[in-house]
Amino acid sequence: MAEAKGLGEKIFFIATGVRLHAKEYFLRFTGLFKRYRYCISFPSIPEGLKAEKELKGVGGVSIPIPDEIFEGCGVGILVKDEEELKRVLDHLKNKGILVSGVFKREGNRFLEVGGEG
Repeated sequence: MAEAKGLGEKIFFIATGVRLHAKEYFLRFTGLFKRYRYCISFPSIPEGLKAEKELKGVGGVSIPIPDEIFEGCGVGILVKDEEELKRVLDHLKNKGILVSGVFKREGNRFLEVGGEG
């Protein structure tokens, strides 16, 4: 995880974590989480947050990286199907945003199916 340099940055990281976890809890509680077939991971939290910003209006939903993928800090982008996955990955590539992994839901697990490096 990136180390926050000052108080403002620490508050930003905490608020962002709360926002992303609230979104994840809502998706899981309502059952909507299971509608998403893929999750994209990033090499760092700042890279994931940059992706979240660039994807507004394009597709995907940002959440903390699911525990089914990695039990630690990180940002993940959930997408519903292969068409949306391709659109999102193409957009991220065009914006120069690095992707570290692509995971596909198999039952209650996510299995790695690719990455962009």
